[in-house]
Amino acid sequence: MENYRKSITSAIEDNEVEMLVPSREYTDEEIIYMKGYTQALQDMLSDFDNDFENFLNELIKTQLN
Repeated sequence: MENYRKSITSAIEDNEVEMLVPSREYTDEEIIYMKGYTQALQDMLSDFDNDFENFLNELIKTQLN
């Protein structure tokens, strides 16, 4: 699970750096795509964090019963 989180976080960071310091000139369409992709990754990370916390809470409840 931690590797999955690290992969998403790394991809977000890489995209943000690429947007700040582009390695080449991007078209407007590519910039829009990159922003959307970064937002999608951030949403995935947020969902993962929420779902994983809920999973752990349910696991603890089950083990306590």
